[in-house]
Amino acid sequence: MTTARADEFETHRPRLFGLAYRMLGSAHEAEDTVQDAYLRFSGADRGAIEHPAAWLARVVTNLCLTRLTSARARREQYVGPWLPEPVITSDGTLGPLESAEQRDAVSLAMLVLLERLTPTERAVYVLREAFAYGHREIAEVLELTEANCRQLYRRAVQRVN
Repeated sequence: MTTARADEFETHRPRLFGLAYRMLGSAHEAEDTVQDAYLRFSGADRGAIEHPAAWLARVVTNLCLTRLTSARARREQYVGPWLPEPVITSDGTLGPLESAEQRDAVSLAMLVLLERLTPTERAVYVLREAFAYGHREIAEVLELTEANCRQLYRRAVQRVN
């Protein structure tokens, strides 16, 4: 991969890590997912990627859904209450988020509530609430209809509230 392309990926890394962390609840799994996305980005035809941010969000979301629904994840079900692991950031604060505003938006309690959702509902909810994606954008990322995304979001909101 060229240096320019690697630099381009690095500009998206914090957002991708935040997305993966919110969906998976594990810093280790999130970092592995982001690394997998990097490998796909490095091997992709640059001409086929019109909007790198959207393309990378789709790849990370799909990789997270695959991890959440894999046989390994089902075998490794934890019997106690699920809590995401804390993440130490470069300035020593906890959380993978970039600003205080975002940190307030996704609290530990919210991550616990997200466990009630199916992987697809969780993806729709996180993309909508944490990243302010529109239903049309979410539908494109998840390759679903816009109406289906609206319904999944409505169900997710009902389960979280």
